[in-house]
Amino acid sequence: MPTEKGGVAESPFRTRNFLTYFAGSTISLLGLWVYRVALGWFAWQLSKSELWVGIVAFTQFAPAVLFGPVFGVLADRFDRRAASMLINSLSVINMFVLVLLTNLGYIDIRVLALLALMQGILDGAHAPVRMSIVPNLVRREQLQSAIAWTSIAFNLSRFVGPAIAGFVIAIWGVATAFLINGISYIAYIAAMAILRLNPSSAKRERKHPWVELVDGARYAFTHQTIRSLLLLAAMGSVFGRGALEMLPAFADAVYARGAAGLAIMTSAIGGGAVITGFALSRSTGWLTARAIRYAVFAAGLLTVLLGTTGDFRLAVGIAAFMGVALSLSGVGSQILIQGLVDDELRGRVSSFWGMIAFGGTSLGSLVIGAAAKFWGLQPTVALAGALCAVIAIGSGWHARTQREKAPKTLR
Repeated sequence: MPTEKGGVAESPFRTRNFLTYFAGSTISLLGLWVYRVALGWFAWQLSKSELWVGIVAFTQFAPAVLFGPVFGVLADRFDRRAASMLINSLSVINMFVLVLLTNLGYIDIRVLALLALMQGILDGAHAPVRMSIVPNLVRREQLQSAIAWTSIAFNLSRFVGPAIAGFVIAIWGVATAFLINGISYIAYIAAMAILRLNPSSAKRERKHPWVELVDGARYAFTHQTIRSLLLLAAMGSVFGRGALEMLPAFADAVYARGAAGLAIMTSAIGGGAVITGFALSRSTGWLTARAIRYAVFAAGLLTVLLGTTGDFRLAVGIAAFMGVALSLSGVGSQILIQGLVDDELRGRVSSFWGMIAFGGTSLGSLVIGAAAKFWGLQPTVALAGALCAVIAIGSGWHARTQREKAPKTLR
């Protein structure tokens, strides 16, 4: 399937729909990263416990694991634009409740975890909708570049958002950071109200939701390339991104840098990921499952380094390179999958990617946080990185073995 001309991807910004979506989405993502940094820091402030930091991170992503495939079925059955506006409206309400309770002082770590879980459910419901919307905004030859640009927006927000969060938390407190996120959802809703989605070319018979769910799972996990990409995304999420959810504890307990140190490290990850996003927006001819496997292996080694260094400046550099590697494994796998999947199954397959990418982060953060409580933060993170690297090597060996076993005509 040709998607590039002369080795350079066609810009999606020639499409007014995408430009409108990109603006609203970027503002919303900026608020999201302000919220995430504030949430992690507030969880640490309230509990001073790596376990509770892991639990709060788990509540943000766990719904994508438990309900992601169901959300994917809904994304394929209902109007994606209307569903997106409804979910984001509920997110505005949830954020304003969090702001109110924080300002009034009626909050502890358990209430915070509950509200984070509610937001996690909403984000989990929106993930397959959001990933399915972009292909309906642009032409097929613009799709890979459009996905890369949404990654750039995500990671630019990751770069800028924590800096804003650190400033806001220091001057006005976490409640103001939560308020900024609530307002940012309104910008996204306004953008969705303006744009119009391209009609889907897929025509399918409506089936029972359970049957559609099974059909989506069968398609995703019997398609050899998609299955391989999903497994690679899982490794990067569990061991790499799961370890990065421990940054609040690293910033305070290991480096004694507080919220400002957390903002710097999170921004470094975003800066590294932006570099990957720009590279993918220019060309994806080099992007293969093997390249993603190398990225996962590199992420594992970098995680080991993060778990063994006590130097803050070195840790910031490591975080930046982890941003490069993890963005390549996550966004790269999404680009390849979106280019392969049929539109009638896009929501369901996207939900499995989201379930693995976000759910893996949730599982990894919970396990690493619990283990760190007993064995120490840095040794646990170093072990997670080592497991990531070893499994990536094993995955490459398995893939090579499968190629050797295949008939010559299929190689």
